[in-house]
Amino acid sequence: MQCSSIGITVKYGNVTCYDDGSVVVEGPAVVQVSRAIAWVDGRSRKVGNVQKLVLDVISRGFHARDEIGGEANISKGALGYVLASLTRKGMVVLVKATSGGPCRSYYFLPGQDIDGYLKSRGLRPCSRRA
Repeated sequence: MQCSSIGITVKYGNVTCYDDGSVVVEGPAVVQVSRAIAWVDGRSRKVGNVQKLVLDVISRGFHARDEIGGEANISKGALGYVLASLTRKGMVVLVKATSGGPCRSYYFLPGQDIDGYLKSRGLRPCSRRA
């Protein structure tokens, strides 16, 4: 799996990431772990009922923000709050992608086939501008 999907950026070295969140480093390496505290502190991983509902909707294949909101039947404001919280906790991966128009946000569970989803729909990740 891609290390970036679990919040790890490999700056240098040979690093392998697995679906269960484990990371194996061979030899010297430099990695940046943006969500380390979410994995260490169990309290930050607790979820409420609405968050569980959103995680269930994402696991069933709804990834666009409007699809998730429609399927979960929650307001835009509540959905934004829930998705931001789950992303911060490292329980949801945010990918911004486009088919040529404006960038849209797509949400995935760690371990889901992000590249396959994007390719099957003719999407490509939005470029980051410096």
